[in-house]
Amino acid sequence: MKQFFNIGLMTLALLVAGQTFAETKNDSEQPAVSLYGSYKGDFVANLKGGLETGSTYLGLADLFLEFDTHKAGLWKGGTFLIHGANTHGGEPSANLIGDFQVVSNIEAGDHTFLYELWYAQAFGNFHTTIGLQDLNAEFANSEFGGLFINSSFGIHSIIADNIAAPIFPLTSPGITICWEPSDRLNLKTAVYKGCPIDFDDNPNNLKWNLNHQDALLWVSEANLHCGNGDQCLQTIKAGFFFHQHCDEPEVSDELESDYGFYLVGDHRISAPNESGKGLSVFYQLGVSPRNDNVAYIGSGIHYTGLFSAKGHDNLGLAMARGIMSDEDGRDETTLELTYKLQLNNHIYFQPDLQYVIHPRGTDLAVNNAMVGLLRFGLDF
Repeated sequence: MKQFFNIGLMTLALLVAGQTFAETKNDSEQPAVSLYGSYKGDFVANLKGGLETGSTYLGLADLFLEFDTHKAGLWKGGTFLIHGANTHGGEPSANLIGDFQVVSNIEAGDHTFLYELWYAQAFGNFHTTIGLQDLNAEFANSEFGGLFINSSFGIHSIIADNIAAPIFPLTSPGITICWEPSDRLNLKTAVYKGCPIDFDDNPNNLKWNLNHQDALLWVSEANLHCGNGDQCLQTIKAGFFFHQHCDEPEVSDELESDYGFYLVGDHRISAPNESGKGLSVFYQLGVSPRNDNVAYIGSGIHYTGLFSAKGHDNLGLAMARGIMSDEDGRDETTLELTYKLQLNNHIYFQPDLQYVIHPRGTDLAVNNAMVGLLRFGLDF
């Protein structure tokens, strides 16, 4: 653990140095090329139950390079992005807790890899992206669920657990098309390479098999904004996915393909004031009837600005439930209580407590787990 903590401190020091340098620039300048990044570090302790009690540290460093064609004096609406990442440290869900929904959304092992490499072009009400992409950046995400640390609040377990989807940490090439027929409706669809090559054979994610006959993943989503300007945010997303399974001998004939449906809702209950203070709720529903994890239900509530007059803190409580088939047994349910304090525009701290009921990430029968986390983050 000491080794991983030292890696995290060194990475943090480098990012702080980069931030100090960045702040010397003229903020009024808008260069065509932008370099920015972030670092997240989690101290995780399994306090009771699970596979075994113990603690570990894990971290995620992200570095982005973005090129804007319009700012470069070329053509309007074009953006290139290169996104590299490094994950390091322990794997608490795999080694301490035994849950399949994964308590920390940055758990991935020790890897340095290319995460995104794409070009996006806007044409009026249309927007298209081609290249190495993260499905979760465009689909099945929740703005208010993003406060929480458990992975299921970022991406439904029916997607993360059931299919080889291009999500963190391993992405794959694809094409995304988005159409906005009105300021309240957004329709998008994407086709991805449906069988990402794992880190064992592709350690830096630089090897992509573009043969469409080796499996494809198709995702579509309708996004309805039914709010009242900036004073009340109401968003509902409904989506569908169809996946051709990878050509593996252990996959049965009945599961040569797979499909599922999902729903996401973000609702601001109280109209925010100038500081952004207010009460918000979210919910997630998902069904994938041909899998062991047949359904997913998630919901949560959080309040912005409870202890900060300027809205720099968030207190939240949420529940994620991975529903298993009758043959597979009991469901896994996680309750999460979290508090995020934004110290300034670049640094935050987030203590977090999760209680995992019936961890299902292992064939072993393990007791309910009580997990404590402390996340710190830096954006520059």
